[in-house]
Parts: sequence; C-alpha cells; structure tokens
Amino acid sequence: MRWALVPAKLGAEAKRRLAPGLDVAQRRALARAMLADVLDALRRAPSIDGIAVVGRGAILAALAREMGVDAIPERAAGSLNEAVAEGVRACLARGATSVLVAMADLPLLRARDVEAMLATGRRDGVVAAVSRDGTGTNLLLLRPPRGIATAFGPGSLALHRAAAERAGFPFRVRRLAGPALDVDTPEDLAILRRSRALAGESRRALRGMVATSSAPSASRSSRGRPFRPSSR
Repeated sequence: MRWALVPAKLGAEAKRRLAPGLDVAQRRALARAMLADVLDALRRAPSIDGIAVVGRGAILAALAREMGVDAIPERAAGSLNEAVAEGVRACLARGATSVLVAMADLPLLRARDVEAMLATGRRDGVVAAVSRDGTGTNLLLLRPPRGIATAFGPGSLALHRAAAERAGFPFRVRRLAGPALDVDTPEDLAILRRSRALAGESRRALRGMVATSSAPSASRSSRGRPFRPSSR
C-alpha cells in the first residue's frame, strides 16, 4: 500500500520566517491553507492508498478530520525528522509498503506531481523532488518506508542521496514545478503571490489577507471531501 505522510505545524510557531510581512494570525491561516491544499492534491492522486498527517494540537487534528485523513499525534519528536520517523512507523502499522513524505507548505503541489513520484518509484529505492534552489527535498518517496532515515533541513538533497547510497538503494531526483516552491521566506511568499498556478485554500487565504487591511475578516474555509482509500 502506498501511503502519503505530511508533517505539519499549525500553532503559533508556524512559519515564523514570514514574520516580516505577516502577523501570527496570518501566518497560522496561511499554514493551514497550504496544508489543506497539499492534502487535497494527495487525495486527488488515484495511486495513493492512504494519507496521514503527523503533528500536535487540536487544530491539526480537526483539519485532518475535516479532510478525511488520518491524524498521527506527535509524541516524543523534537525535530522534523523525528516527527517523520514517528509518522512512518504509524504508516507501516497501517500496512504501508511505501511512504511519500510531503512537506506541508507546497501550495502548488498537484495530483500529477504525486503520480509522477509514484511512477518513478515503482521499485525499491528513494525518489526526491528537489526544491526551487536545487538543494532541498520537498517530496521524498521511500520504498521500503524505513529504507533510510530522513534528513530534511539544509542541504537535504545531498544528505538523502548519501543515505540512499550507504543503504544500497537507487536514488532518483525529480524536478517538478508543483512541489519545487516551499513557502518559508518573504521571497518565497512573493513568488507565490505572483504565481498563476495558485489556487484553492492558499489563494483564498492570501486574498483574505489583502481584504483584512480594509474590511473585517470572514471565514473562508471550505470543507473538503473525505479521502476514500482505494481497494489496492
């Protein structure tokens, strides 16, 4: 079974590097919107059999229920990679034979990107979708799920390649437009605002931030359709 795993934070600590342009409430709203768009892209990918988010807090758990995906409570994790490890273990317990780890801040991710990753990783090995700057990993397909320990963070593409080589697994890189943009910095946010591909919850959230400068905010969330696993 092919599972997707999204580590996420939706609390006050979400997207702190965007503080120069967005206040706490705006950063939390954008983080939630981007996560909703990532989950929607995963749900629309026909080859995905199950989806889970790993993290802490009632807001994250509520969004998972709303989107019809599994919520994995982050318990002992102190870092992103420890949270991913917790999530991978939970996916294995659900019968996963491969796990696609997707970052939660990829608002341009589309189902076709997910399918491209899965098509590349039909055999055992590691597949990475590279970030816009060419050094990071925004999607990581692991088959088997615990083939390597993840190394998300600065220079993660090279670290994942080295880990795969040490483990004796093939390592493949996909350069896909959708997942290339992860929104961490004001520069990333500016690129996102200019993107013609921006849609869904992220688009509504950014439009709402412009609107709140002159009018009271209103609820703009929409209830997603539940994820229904395939019969595979």
